[in-house]
Amino acid sequence: MVIKFGKYSRRQLGSIKRANENTKIKRLMQKYKDLLDIQDDKSISVITITRYFQMEDVPEYVIISTIAHELCHYTHGFNSPLPKQFAYPHQGGVVSQEMDNRGLRDIRMKTKKWLKKYWQECIE
Repeated sequence: MVIKFGKYSRRQLGSIKRANENTKIKRLMQKYKDLLDIQDDKSISVITITRYFQMEDVPEYVIISTIAHELCHYTHGFNSPLPKQFAYPHQGGVVSQEMDNRGLRDIRMKTKKWLKKYWQECIE
């Protein structure tokens, strides 16, 4: 698993994908082949978060919440070696339920409020 900054995305705060042979991260990880050798599955999942999160105005909990959201997709089998549990990544609010079950309800709600109140002015 790798987490990195991507482009300045206003709408999509994070995403998860599996690296392939052409992915820069995958080529970099080949240098650390011993790390890949200890894994049963040689795939690497990459979480990309918006570069806007480098701004000091963005609270740390917003970043944590976004990464936790993407990790929920991972645990549900989306772009990970785990079996897919749902047909769609946000089916029936499964990500919110997963975060709440893992004790992240407060941070999720706090993030939701902050984004609604401050995100637009933060990215302008």
